Amino acid sequence: MVTTSEVDLIVVDSGGGEGLTTCLQAIDAQTHPPARVIIIDNATLRPIYLRLPEKILKVPYTITRLEANTGLGPAINRAMSDVRAAFVAWVSTDVTLGEKWIEKLLPAVSGEGKIAGAQSIVLRDKTTVENAGIALEHGVFRAIGAGQKLARLKKVTQPWGISSAAAIFRTHALAEVAGTGPLLHSERFAHYEDVDLAVRLRARGWKFKLVPEALAMRREPRLGASAFRAQVRNRYVVARAHPGTASAFALLGDDLTMAFVELVTGRASWAAERLRGVGEAFRRR
Repeated sequence: MVTTSEVDLIVVDSGGGEGLTTCLQAIDAQTHPPARVIIIDNATLRPIYLRLPEKILKVPYTITRLEANTGLGPAINRAMSDVRAAFVAWVSTDVTLGEKWIEKLLPAVSGEGKIAGAQSIVLRDKTTVENAGIALEHGVFRAIGAGQKLARLKKVTQPWGISSAAAIFRTHALAEVAGTGPLLHSERFAHYEDVDLAVRLRARGWKFKLVPEALAMRREPRLGASAFRAQVRNRYVVARAHPGTASAFALLGDDLTMAFVELVTGRASWAAERLRGVGEAFRRR
């Protein structure tokens, strides 16, 4: 039975690091606690039950261990089958929520209008923005506010999409998308599952909100070379899968500009991986 005032919260632990403890402590400190926390142990080398105390949270929770790590998307898809509340939060283990995160976001996503989900401003540190949602500008997918100082963030406009690192969704909006195939596609990993999801939700008339009063802190993701290359490639994969959104030519111009910046700032290896990602995208059919 779906309850309208409650939020189930999903956490997927793939890396097995110490971030899970900090993430769960912040969840436990919420002024509006979740109805239940659904923890997915995504085949970590050392199972969660060996790393954390027997009673991890004060709020109800479940732990499901997967035998194989097939990516974030399939892990969230598995967790969604256990969701019973009208709203569901997705929180990455490298994110620490502000204590009023759920309290601030829930009214935005539960109010009138066809709002599929809402997110807070996510910070890299106390003054620097990691993202304030996803924009689609001039044929390019962008993280809103990335690298800007919080105090200088321009007047916030409502985002085209929201980051799956820390967001609350309407469960039935996600069910609409899942009814026509996988909720999240595993081949669009490396930060583009949420972009793909935004396209599919918007196609059904759903929109998104940013709540700037709610804050979360995210340790800057440390992408390896292969993940960075996949991130670059998957921008084109999503654009090709959804004609009329991003433009391959606009994305190419953006990547060539970024590769030049990386070269002149001493990050030649990243420029090379970026161009490899572009090459993979154009070879892919």
